[in-house]
Amino acid sequence: MMENKKEILLSYIKANVAPILVDFISGKDFDGAVVVPANVDVKELNGHYDGVDFLPPKWLNEILNTNASRVLLIDKIDSISKEEQLKFCELLEHRKISTFELPKSCVIIVTANKINKNKISEEIFSLVARI
Repeated sequence: MMENKKEILLSYIKANVAPILVDFISGKDFDGAVVVPANVDVKELNGHYDGVDFLPPKWLNEILNTNASRVLLIDKIDSISKEEQLKFCELLEHRKISTFELPKSCVIIVTANKINKNKISEEIFSLVARI
């Protein structure tokens, strides 16, 4: 069963049509991914002002500065409240944060300990493909 899920995940990654929600891997299982923990502070998620310049968040710079296949992994979404999960909606729906867009080739993977409708917000569920 596990092998099958991994194959499905690989095909979803290749297709890259939607963010992918999985419960069989976590950030530490995914080599080369830029991992953003679900409990990341909103300021770290969105970028920040440095004087008058609005700078992209550190995780986005990591994605933009890598030549490898780009994977953004939002880790353990079900470890934060449903309300707090909504901070990821713009990223999942529009592939951008503030004024910064993700590269087209970037794949978004969202992990959960267990895919459970009671722990994951409806909005998040509506924006992801589940495996």
